[in-house]
Amino acid sequence: MAPDTSAIDPAGLRQYHFALGRAASRFRVYPPQAREAGWQGRVTLRLAMVAGGIPRDLILRVSSGHPALDQAAQEMLRQAIDHTPVPETLRGQPFIIDLAIDFDLTDPAPTPPR
Repeated sequence: MAPDTSAIDPAGLRQYHFALGRAASRFRVYPPQAREAGWQGRVTLRLAMVAGGIPRDLILRVSSGHPALDQAAQEMLRQAIDHTPVPETLRGQPFIIDLAIDFDLTDPAPTPPR
């Protein structure tokens, strides 16, 4: 059963959605095997939070068609969740956020460490 989102603060939800996206970009890894194979695509994930601000589920809603990209998107969002505080206005309420993560071959390749 989906949480009742009628009492959810829309501004807080937008704030958290934006903050998760920003945090996820810091943990972005384009799998080398996917880049070499020319794989790209969009992964859509659903994050369901319980009332305590704890992730209940991270669900793959729409696959990119490439398991390596799907797994990379899930991992970057897991890390983003760990580093993104839930806004005060959302604490104590269950809520759901859908996020899309695009992998495009025009994304810059990581800089090798020196």
